[in-house]
Amino acid sequence: MVKKISVILGWLCLAGVVGFTIYFAYAQKAAVKCQTIVVFISPDSPHFIDEQGIIDMVEKSGEPIIGHRLSDINIEQLESRLNTFTTLKDVEIYRKIEAHGWSFHGKLVINVGERTPVLRIKTASEDYYLDMEGIKIPISSTYIERIVIASGIFPDETIKNNLIKMADFVNKDKFWRAMIEQVLIQPNGELLLIPQVGDYLIEFGKPDDYELKFRNLKAVYQHGFKNFGWNKYKAIGVKYQNQVVCTKK
Repeated sequence: MVKKISVILGWLCLAGVVGFTIYFAYAQKAAVKCQTIVVFISPDSPHFIDEQGIIDMVEKSGEPIIGHRLSDINIEQLESRLNTFTTLKDVEIYRKIEAHGWSFHGKLVINVGERTPVLRIKTASEDYYLDMEGIKIPISSTYIERIVIASGIFPDETIKNNLIKMADFVNKDKFWRAMIEQVLIQPNGELLLIPQVGDYLIEFGKPDDYELKFRNLKAVYQHGFKNFGWNKYKAIGVKYQNQVVCTKK
């Protein structure tokens, strides 16, 4: 009987020790303070901003971070604040606790992506990028994206959206990316394209049916200019349906 009671007491003591250990560990983890902010930027991002720049954003957000308990950090509010920076997208923040023996190290981990610019708008008063959604991306002092540059003012959203799609097409085409230098947006929504080579303008018309227009224009480059050269012309018009009009100097 005494032996049986001793066994029971032993198990109770063990359970008490285990329970205290679990409680102590839980209490320790609940009290862990944030000691580090770790930032991971998607490798596919253009890197308009680096990891330290994002850490600076967090520290200037007004949210209590370093030196404060991880459990007290308002993750949702911090994500919302970072998403107000139009350069960033897909912001994901989570807490991470690393154990070192009986001590714990708290980290705030931030995963972010950056918007990919497809068109640069550059005028006398403005200079910014646009992504495929038409979201403005500020110019960076540390990074320059080599993409189509457009000057002028969009007369309406349809012209804007079609020009963004056209710019994306040009950026992804090796031939046109090397050929087209700049786009001038006219008040009526028609475009003038300035090529890298040659002293002439391309009268493109509105940026609808852009793939057909570029196909017709490429035919002129590959067959017409091959025989006559492009220095004889001051303008090449592809804005007319199913035809290309070349105007001599």
